[in-house]
Formats: sequence, C-alpha cells, structure tokens
Amino acid sequence: MDIYDMHCHVDLMQSMDNFSKAALEERINLLAMTTTPKAYEIEKKKLTVFPNVQVALGLHPQLVSERIHELALVEKYIHTTRFVGEVGLDFNKQFYRSKEQQIEVFSQIIGWCQSSPMMKIISIHSVRSDKNVLDILEKYDCTKHNNCILHWYSGSLKQLDRAIELGCFFSVNEYMLNSPNGRSIIQKVPVDRLLLESDAPFISDIKTAEQLKQVLNRCISELTIMKGKDTSLIIAETSRRLLKEV
Repeated sequence: MDIYDMHCHVDLMQSMDNFSKAALEERINLLAMTTTPKAYEIEKKKLTVFPNVQVALGLHPQLVSERIHELALVEKYIHTTRFVGEVGLDFNKQFYRSKEQQIEVFSQIIGWCQSSPMMKIISIHSVRSDKNVLDILEKYDCTKHNNCILHWYSGSLKQLDRAIELGCFFSVNEYMLNSPNGRSIIQKVPVDRLLLESDAPFISDIKTAEQLKQVLNRCISELTIMKGKDTSLIIAETSRRLLKEV
C-alpha cells in the first residue's frame, strides 16, 4: 500500500533527486514544502519528473522579515499550482517582532488562494498563533473552496474544536505521538481529518527514504492503536483524495 507524507522538506535532503527516486521505489508519496518562492522555482523544476512528489509554493513565517520581497513571486506562481506551503504564522519569541508583517503576508497569500479558480491544498504553520491563523482562514472563507492542513498543530483545544468545525485537516508526526499534548489533540481529531507527516529532516534524523518509511509506519502503528483498525486505510484514502482532487 502507498504511504503519504503530507509535510516534508525534500530540498533539505542531501540529494533531492536521489531521495525522491528512492521514495518512489518505496511507494512513498511526498507533499514537499518550500520555505521561499525561489526555492520553489528550483525544486519544482528538478522534481517534476517524479510522479510521487508534489511541490508546494511556500513563504515560511520565520523568514518573512528577510524574504518579504519574494512575496511578488508567490503572486506570480500561486494561480498555477494546487499546492501551497509552508505558510502561516509563528509568534514564538524570536519571531514575534515580525508579527504584523507575518499577518500581512499570510493574509495576502490566503486571499490569493481564495480568489484563485484552482482549489488549493494549503499546509499551515501555526506556532503560538492558532487563533490568528483561524481568524484569517475565516475572514477569507478559505476552507470553503480549499483544503487547509494544520501542520504539527500545537494550539489550544478550544481553537482545535474551531478548526475542526471549519473543516481543517491535521498532519501529525512522531513528535506529537510521543507527547501528552500531541496525543490529546490527535484523540479529538476525527480520523478522516488526520494525515501523516514527517517534517523531515526537522524531527527525526531522516536521511534516506527507507528511514522515512520506518518513521511513517511507526506513526501508523501508533495511530491505529489510538484510533482503530481501519486508520491506515482511512488516512491513505484521505491523502490520495486530497492530492488527486481536481
């Protein structure tokens, strides 16, 4: 059965090409994030040949203050792709000074997504900013025509309920499964809104597709214990539908 990693950073692997090829051989489908539009240009060009890899157009909130000039590139490409990420907000102490700039950029990107005739999958970073992220999604009615994925959600249970009501999906990883807060979040999310992610190489020391497969399979095993025997099939089907949906 195919496995789906719905949030990883292929461009940070030693070789994008070799990693993607090995993932194809392991039947791993990848939703590859980018952190800047310029990285998207490079990765999109290199990985188009791999049917198991979809490259997302991103401008990471942690990089907004130094890369805001690349927002014009996001506008250039956003109407030509179904996949957007990594985007969002990060209000951790070291990035808080760019809070208003982050809100401006994320709002602009979500507005473009909503006005595009092409339905998007949007992978969203929401560190210490869950309410603000959801406020922006609501303001633009973004979940009505797009599939919004909260990557590694770590916010409050109150905002979690709100996100579920809005129709958001949640990509979960090994780190979440190993933390009490992460597990409490996963328990509340309906199984048909769950997706797998590795966030490789940021969480586990993943260097090869074989290591990635092991990590994803461990996540599936633990999720099956938590959510029931059909969990792996449901997650795979949800992932397949999102990636193939026109």
